[in-house]
Amino acid sequence: MSTSSHGEESSRGNGSSSRIISLRKFLKEAVFVGAEDICVRRCVNRADQCRPGDVFIPRLSAQTDEHDNAEEAVRRGAVAIVAERILPVSVPQCLVENTSKVYAQVCHALAGNPSQRMLTIGIVGTHGKTTTALFVAAMLKRLGGAVAYYTSLGASDSTECDRAARQPPAARKLAKWLQRSEEAGSPAAIIEITPTMLANQATDGLGFDLIIATGLRSPQLRTPYGQRDTAALLTRLVNNSLKSHGILLYNADDACVAQWAEGAGVESVSYGLDAAVHVRAKRLSRAGGEQQLLAMAGNLLMPLTLKIPGDQIARAAMAAVATSWVFQFSVPEAIAGIESLESIPGRMQRIHQAVEVPVYIDAGQTPDRVAVSLHALRQHHLGPATIVLDLDGRLDPKWRQRLGEVLEKAAHRVVLSASDMSPVAAQSIAMDVLGGFASPGRVQVIPDREAAIRWAVENTDNGVLLLAGCGINVWTTRDGESVSDEAVATRCVQVKNQKPSIPNLSLFPPSEPSAFFSH
Repeated sequence: MSTSSHGEESSRGNGSSSRIISLRKFLKEAVFVGAEDICVRRCVNRADQCRPGDVFIPRLSAQTDEHDNAEEAVRRGAVAIVAERILPVSVPQCLVENTSKVYAQVCHALAGNPSQRMLTIGIVGTHGKTTTALFVAAMLKRLGGAVAYYTSLGASDSTECDRAARQPPAARKLAKWLQRSEEAGSPAAIIEITPTMLANQATDGLGFDLIIATGLRSPQLRTPYGQRDTAALLTRLVNNSLKSHGILLYNADDACVAQWAEGAGVESVSYGLDAAVHVRAKRLSRAGGEQQLLAMAGNLLMPLTLKIPGDQIARAAMAAVATSWVFQFSVPEAIAGIESLESIPGRMQRIHQAVEVPVYIDAGQTPDRVAVSLHALRQHHLGPATIVLDLDGRLDPKWRQRLGEVLEKAAHRVVLSASDMSPVAAQSIAMDVLGGFASPGRVQVIPDREAAIRWAVENTDNGVLLLAGCGINVWTTRDGESVSDEAVATRCVQVKNQKPSIPNLSLFPPSEPSAFFSH
C-alpha cells in the first residue's frame, strides 16, 4: 500500500524497492487530502510511466504540465498524487508548492540519501565543467583509489564505466547512480551539473560538500538560460544543496563568476592563474603541447606538468589542486594524480599518430571557445594553425559574424564543414560566418566533414591542425558510416604517413580547383 494513516517510515535493506518514505514526516508543511499520510515506495513524474502502486508527482515545465494527465496516471495504477493544485481524481493527494523539488527530494530519499555519507562535489558553470570534473576525479582516484563521476563524457560508479551516459541525468537516474556508487564502495562522487539540471531541480535533495563554479559567461549557443538566469540557478543551488560545512570554490580569473561568488554569502575559496587569492599558479614554460606551472597552495609550492595545452586546461587543473587544499589532502599526491590525466577526449585531445604536423581535437564551436583553443596553440609556438570547424545550427545568429572575426584573426587557414545539417542550412550559416572575414578568400567551405578533414590533413605540411566543433560526437559520412573526428583524422594521418615523400616538380598550378570545394 502507498497510502497509510500511520505515517511510518521503514528501510529494509539497501534497495529503493524496499524503502518506504512517509510524506507526512518528509513534507512538514504539505496539505493532505483524502488521507492522513501518503507512503511512497516508488514515484514517477510522467503519467505514461506509472505502474500499479506508484505515487505520481507530475512534472511541470515550460513545455509540459503533467498535472493534466493525472487521470491517466490513476488508470495506470497510481495510488496517490503529489500536486501543486487540487486535481479531479479519486485517490489521495498531497499539495505542495513545487513538485519538481519534491520529486527530486523523494527520489534521493528512496535511494537512501547517499550524498549524506559520501564526499560529494558538484561542478557548475557555463564552461570548463567536464575538464574540471575529470581532473578532480583523477586527483581523488590517486588519493582514495576509487571515485564515482557523472560528466558529459560518461559516468562511472567507480567499478563500471558507462560512456553512453552523456545526457544530463534527471533526478531519479541521478539518485539511482549515487546509490549504486555507494553500494560499490566509492567514498566520493563528482557530478557535472548543467543549467538544465539546475532548472529541473534534479539536484534538490542532494547535499554537496564542495561546489566548484568554473565560469559564468553569456551563452553563445541558443539556450533558454541566459547569464542572469544561470546566476540565479547557481544561487539557488548553493542555498539549497550546500551542506552546513560546505564550501564554494570558484574560478577567480572569470570576473563574472568571481563577482557572483563574492555575493553568494557562503564560505568560499578562489583558484586560478591570474586573480586567485588562495590557490594559484605561475606559468613557467610551454612547449610541444605541454605546459609547466608552479602551483601555490597556502605556503606550499609544487611544480605541475600538464600534457594538454591551454590556460583553460591549467585552470581546471588548479581547481583540482584547490580541492585537495580545501580538504587538507596531500597536495603532492594530488598533483601526481592530476599529472596522470594525459588526455581528455574532445578537449584539446592530440592525435598521437600525427607527429610532423600535430593534430588536436576540441569540442569548441562558439567564438569564445574557438578563440581559447587557437590561443592555446599559438602560446605553444606550434606554428600557423589550420582549423576545420564544424558549423553548429544552434549558434546564435548574432555571434556568427564574431566567429568569422575570431577565425580570421587567430587561424592561418580555415575550412568550414557541416556534419549534421543540410547543404542549404550550412551555406546560410557559412555566409554569416564569412561576413566576419575581411579576406574570405582564405576560407574553404567543404560541407562533407570527412572530405574537409582529409583535405586539411593532406594539405597541411607545417604548423598545427585543429579539428573543432565536434569533439567526441559521432557523425555520419556520405557512405552512411558512423565515425568521429578522431577516427577519420587517425585514418587520414596513417594514409599520409604511408605515402612516399616525392617532391612536386610541376611548373604550373592545377587548372581546376579541387572537387571538394564549394566556395
